This record gives sequence, C-alpha cells and structure tokens, in this order.
Amino acid sequence: MESRPMTATAAIVKLPAEIDATNSSGAYADLVAACLPGTSVVVADLSGTVFCDSSAMRALVHAHQLASSMGIDLRLVVASQPVLRVLELTGLQRVLRLYPSIEGAVGDE
Repeated sequence: MESRPMTATAAIVKLPAEIDATNSSGAYADLVAACLPGTSVVVADLSGTVFCDSSAMRALVHAHQLASSMGIDLRLVVASQPVLRVLELTGLQRVLRLYPSIEGAVGDE
C-alpha cells in the first residue's frame, strides 16, 4: 500500500489488489494515517483492487466512521465489478461514497 502526495486538502491512499484478513488491518492503518488535521477528503484508491472480503468491508466502514468523526469525507474509487458487487450486496454503496476515477473523487466538492 502506498500513499500518494496530498492535494491541497485531499489525501489519496492506494490500496492493494486483494484486501482480506491478512492485510485489511494494514489498509485500515493507511487510511487512518491519511486522516490528518487540515485534510478534508481521503480517497481510498481501490481502482486496482479486484477482491475484498468481509474484513476489508469492516476496515472501510471503520475508516469511514473515523473520518466522519473528524469532519473528513472518505471517498472510494472502485473500478472492479466484483468489488462493486460486494459493496452492493452489503448495502455499503448507500453508506460509502463511490467514484469511478480518482479525478472524479478529488474533484467532487
């Protein structure tokens, strides 16, 4: 997982191709680390992610809750149909903000 440079008030966190019980805590930690004072948006870049299990969904929900409590908007960039399907099946597409591209997620004010 890598963090990309921040824009004026947005941090972009690149998440791995597969997120499961072996690495979801690391994904969560990376998202939390991006929630810094002065940041208004954290973009979770799942554009290259093709698999997520329930531990990944839990990490995203917890990161969303933490970000919200700090006044930060967590936005997910999701391109993979399997990942979108999991978000739909869990109902999380109604809770989390989903975008097809980083540009769309960063530019949506």
